[in-house]
Amino acid sequence: MDQRASTSRLRVNSFKGPQNLPLYVAMREGYFAARGLVIDLTFTAGSAAQLAGLARGEYDLIQTAPDNVINYATQPAAFGIDPVTAPAIAMVLGGSVGPLSVYARPGVADISDLRGTTLGVDNPSSGFALVLRDLLQRQGLLLDRDYTFAVAGATHARCDALLAGSIAATVLYAPFELRAADHGCAQLASSSATYSAYASGSTAGVRQWMNAHSALVTQYIAAILEALRWLHDPAHAEAVQLLMRSEPSLGVAPDLVARTYASYVAPAAGHGMDVALDENSLRQVIALRRTYGPADIRLGQPEEYCDARWYQAARASMPPGV
Repeated sequence: MDQRASTSRLRVNSFKGPQNLPLYVAMREGYFAARGLVIDLTFTAGSAAQLAGLARGEYDLIQTAPDNVINYATQPAAFGIDPVTAPAIAMVLGGSVGPLSVYARPGVADISDLRGTTLGVDNPSSGFALVLRDLLQRQGLLLDRDYTFAVAGATHARCDALLAGSIAATVLYAPFELRAADHGCAQLASSSATYSAYASGSTAGVRQWMNAHSALVTQYIAAILEALRWLHDPAHAEAVQLLMRSEPSLGVAPDLVARTYASYVAPAAGHGMDVALDENSLRQVIALRRTYGPADIRLGQPEEYCDARWYQAARASMPPGV
């Protein structure tokens, strides 16, 4: 069969960062090609533009925080999408449950020092912003009373803003938290020390599109799962770190590669190999939105925002032991 005749292109949108490692591994090791897939990977500057782009059909799949999907499902107008015609979006794959940490610029050593300052967020109503609000509120600081929010972009941009001193603190994850720490920034709080679990990564798509392209979604997930097993294999540690050094969009500075790799493959707090949607970590996401979101918005159960059919089909299609 002519391989070109069976090739399908998938438009995937993500934030820059090491969460894209499985995508690059699947590209370079041929897991996508073996399934007749070509991936057009683009990056977003913020969650609002990303969810709106998915709803408008600009992307086929996105890698995003689960809270963004839940927020869109409950109030699509917040993303500039007409609630009457808004397509339903569902998560099909999980991601990292590793820590989200509050880092402050040099000179700020305690949460109380954040009074009267401006903190950076991707979007004031995004999930990571809600984590930031909650971690600070637990220490007695309230938004708009003790501090304010400023839109500072995706995580890599917020890290840059933190190091430049234009914001006092923000939420970071590896490798950006490693970079911040190496530049004298202090960790003030962490989600892993506060919640039993918090879902910070997922893959999502428009339900109607995925139903019409079930085979493509299944093959995409299967390729990602194979890539995750490859990069978690200690025999490939050197190759994974070489990839980190060679791909700028992963956002890993050369001196942080070894520590970022160790963080990524850490058994308890890393990215994980199975990346199934986790009910407990999604419940924590919903709980924060219920606490800090609009009081008149109905929030459902985790299963209302997920569809595991393609994940289950992908697992069933894989060779034994993979």
